[in-house]
Amino acid sequence: MISWSLSAEFFSIIILSILILSFHDRRWGSSPQSRLFHVCLWLSAASVGLNILCVFTISRASSFPLWANILLNSVYFLMTVLVSVLISHSIFSLIYEHVDKKNGLVLLRALLAFFYIAYCILVILNVRTGVIFYFDAHRLYRRGPLINFGYVIVMAEILLVVLCLLRHLKSIDRSMRRVLWIIPPAIFLQVLYQIAFPNILLNGSIVVTADMILLLNFQTRRLEQDSLTSIGNRAGFYHELSAQINSHRQFQVIVMAIRHFGSVNQRYGHSNGDALLYKAALWLDHFDKKGCAFRLGSVAFAILLPYEDAASSQANLQKITERFQKPWELGPVNIQLTAQFAELIYTGQDWDATSILEFLRYGLSLAAEAPSGCIPFQEGIYEQMELHQDVLSLMRRSIKEGRFQVWYQPLYNCRTHSFTSAEALLRLPGDDGSWIPPSLFIPLAEEHGLIDDLHQIVLEQVCRFLGSRSLPELSSVSINLSMQQFSSPDLIARIVDCAERFHVSPSQLKLEITERMLSENPDRMRASMRSLYLLGFHFYLDDFGTGYSNLSTLLDCPFSCIKLDQSLIREYPADRRSKAILDSMLKLFHALGLQVVTEGVETSAQAQALREKGTDWIQGYYYARPMPEDKLLPFIRGASNPLSPEGAS
Repeated sequence: MISWSLSAEFFSIIILSILILSFHDRRWGSSPQSRLFHVCLWLSAASVGLNILCVFTISRASSFPLWANILLNSVYFLMTVLVSVLISHSIFSLIYEHVDKKNGLVLLRALLAFFYIAYCILVILNVRTGVIFYFDAHRLYRRGPLINFGYVIVMAEILLVVLCLLRHLKSIDRSMRRVLWIIPPAIFLQVLYQIAFPNILLNGSIVVTADMILLLNFQTRRLEQDSLTSIGNRAGFYHELSAQINSHRQFQVIVMAIRHFGSVNQRYGHSNGDALLYKAALWLDHFDKKGCAFRLGSVAFAILLPYEDAASSQANLQKITERFQKPWELGPVNIQLTAQFAELIYTGQDWDATSILEFLRYGLSLAAEAPSGCIPFQEGIYEQMELHQDVLSLMRRSIKEGRFQVWYQPLYNCRTHSFTSAEALLRLPGDDGSWIPPSLFIPLAEEHGLIDDLHQIVLEQVCRFLGSRSLPELSSVSINLSMQQFSSPDLIARIVDCAERFHVSPSQLKLEITERMLSENPDRMRASMRSLYLLGFHFYLDDFGTGYSNLSTLLDCPFSCIKLDQSLIREYPADRRSKAILDSMLKLFHALGLQVVTEGVETSAQAQALREKGTDWIQGYYYARPMPEDKLLPFIRGASNPLSPEGAS
């Protein structure tokens, strides 16, 4: 009589019990995959338990009817192969999750069904033929010639899994790929061991290995699940995007950010706020059976939908935006939410998941300023974003490599009839020799935290230039400061340190700030300006006339000079109203003891009229365009006739 070792089977029962208890948690979700896996766990436990029972009845065959032993063993063989078929089906479903054409999955399901039906027929025939097992005249258990046919089916399933993995490797998420690759070799080695040592029962160990590896898949997905709303989180969104791109699928992404949600928490409490977020996430998750929703941040969501055509994608966007325009019912109250939306449609562009996340972030930033609060898909937007990304990369490289250049635009002194001052302007050369407009790279630098680096470049180069004393005719140079510089606690120390290192007098360095900066944080600005003013630095108010501040604000700040914005000069002096306004401003600021720089002067008529009305400085293309440092010295020393526009050439 055969003697079997059941120690591995008993241990397998313990492990399966732990897996069943741990998986019995609503947070795992109720997807078809999770339900199928739950069935696999219970059938695995049942098959192992039945195997132990069969060993018990076989060892005491004389105490049990022959038909009972045959029935129990037949059911055991059928259940064992059924478990392997269901586990294989689960693996195939995971592999084909991001594959558009499901023909292969249909074929694999048909093969699995064929394998199992063929095995069922063999088990039924075994009752009469004994090709799998039989009991001899003494009721002793005997193995038939096809006893290992079930393992042949398992081997065939392993081979199909490997071929399927190789065929659709790019469509499988990287973390999932690592998990699935473990299954074939692990089970294959155990099956070989079981065939080589049939008295040591490893059937339970084999199914436990497969179940635990599948559980790793669900655990990986659990890490990509938002704990509050139970939909995917940002990591899950990234992996899903990567999988969709790798499988060459076309899709539509709609992202939304809820505005002013803090007021909801304050008014209704954080628990109700969380309940509202859960309700919104649930609605998005059930919006389309083929789509999936994600929570990207505290109040930001995304929904990923298959792209069919422009009309259906537009309808999706409209339905979602309209829903968020309606109130959300939460108990006895209705809460109105406002949100901003951005859309992206992927149809095979050369984008990766990281680029798409950047595009969506950029789209949401545009939506915040759009009147409708929604930015639908437009190729131009993402082309613009790609341009911004290229410029941002160029800026970072240029900061490290020292490629930024400081150019100077001379200011014409109307009293001395010479160029004794200049404004420092930063220039960025492109890789192709062209110049990147400051209107493009300066806002990007402010947005991405590079403006301090740019300011330091300007400060260092200007102080070095002034400290070289190579152009004594130039009494001062003005540099522009931004709000981010004034927010830096070490701004004053950096300016003072740089001036001292290059032996530059504070009076030689003029600091320009705009009206807009004053309107954003006037108290902080005044405090920083007064500290620098006491150290001897003077301030210019740049772009006056753009409408961000009032006269009383200006009077509270230690300005020595006002720079009139070029928008005030455009129609001067031909336009009567423009002339009246500008002439009045000149009188007013002079009466307040302030000097005036007039920007944007481009014609002889403008320059002559301004000189007659007593403007102190003229800045504009009529006299001089911005120029690099090596051209500034010959320009200033060669400008023998500053009343003509020769210097602008």
